[in-house]
Amino acid sequence: MLWRVRTTLADRPGYLAEIALACGRAEVNIVALQVFSTSPQVTDELVVRAPDGWTDVQVAELFETAGGAGVSATRVSEASLTDAPTRYLRGARQVLEQGRPVEHVLRELLETEPPDVADYTGHDVMTLTRRDGSHLHIDRAVPFTTAERDRAQALLSLVGGAGGEVPPATPSPRTEAPVVRAATLDDIEAVSAMHERCGAQTLYDRYQAPLTMPMTSRMTRRLVVPDAGMALVVQVGADIVAHGVLECVDRTWTFRMIIEDAWQGQGLGTRLMRQAAGVAKHEGAARLTIVTAGSSDKLLRAVGNAGFVARVERHDGNVHITVPLREVRAVDVASSADR
Repeated sequence: MLWRVRTTLADRPGYLAEIALACGRAEVNIVALQVFSTSPQVTDELVVRAPDGWTDVQVAELFETAGGAGVSATRVSEASLTDAPTRYLRGARQVLEQGRPVEHVLRELLETEPPDVADYTGHDVMTLTRRDGSHLHIDRAVPFTTAERDRAQALLSLVGGAGGEVPPATPSPRTEAPVVRAATLDDIEAVSAMHERCGAQTLYDRYQAPLTMPMTSRMTRRLVVPDAGMALVVQVGADIVAHGVLECVDRTWTFRMIIEDAWQGQGLGTRLMRQAAGVAKHEGAARLTIVTAGSSDKLLRAVGNAGFVARVERHDGNVHITVPLREVRAVDVASSADR
């Protein structure tokens, strides 16, 4: 089994020898090594071949016992043994000659796909700048080294506008009229982009916490495919401008939504709530609770515009607006679309 191990060491003679000695005693073979100086410390990146049956915890403990700090260990393939500059040159060729999206190439080079941690919390985010001044965000559970950031930026600068991404969601149809529909995995990038266009207060009202960094793909995936329900989006042309999550936990149906700042006050909240209520009714719900951490005034107006009679309560700093679904028309999830 091959593992990539990153560890921080004091920049003094002898530490690397101690690491090598510990690996030798454990019959762990070091097959590749890079050292990144971050004085007064160094970050060592090693690819090691461990005996069958070893886990990431065992590999990490080996290096921690030998004096390493901030140790991370992830499974890798034989491709990781290829010289890094060679891999980046091949990546540039794939973008320029084969038309591969540069983001896909960079994610492969930086090994952002599993094996990875189960939770997105703590991911490091790399922000790269394109020639046109726009930004590309790449996240990974294992922190990026300075060398990785420099290589990725150099590759992006080299290929320029080549390898541009195709629109992440296919408009259905391509129209400027807002369409409310069920979310799919194809909406991950568009939902992430919508969150980046939202202001701090809008984000706080939805998540009850400030979002100080770009959303990770893992977090956005959970938003479009929640564990215990479904997601709805409002699409205008190729853009997602509003998003809501309908969930059932312990037989209680809740709905939380967010609307891009520029599209607030245009009736999208009312349309989202009507659609969510119809879907919940189809699934057998007797009532639906709409949750927000912000002011209830706008939400109550939207509830009234939807024709609902509601009960308003406060729980743990959130506003809960519960509406009965007796008079609501059921909407099938498979055909959930409201023009």
